[in-house]
Amino acid sequence: MQKCVVKNLKETSVLAKKFAKTLKGGEVILLSGDLGAGKTTFTQSLFKALKVKDYVTSPTFTLLNTYNGKFPIYHFDMYRLSSMEEAMAVGFEEYFDKKHL
Repeated sequence: MQKCVVKNLKETSVLAKKFAKTLKGGEVILLSGDLGAGKTTFTQSLFKALKVKDYVTSPTFTLLNTYNGKFPIYHFDMYRLSSMEEAMAVGFEEYFDKKHL
């Protein structure tokens, strides 16, 4: 894993666009950080680079937003969930290839 440090939203967007070029589909990406850390900016820039035409929002209350772009994207927000058991109870595993769990 490589550590990247960005200093502002513009650098966050540039990093997301570069990262998008490495994705093939099927990857699981985890973003973790405090409120205001830039997770949504990174996600919006990443999805734009992946040819998503829809407005990208954080699915905090719905838990999942689905987008079509270069490949299908399932955008989970795990903020309200407190355990893996709770994630499984809402059907989290249905979006992953079972052989990789």
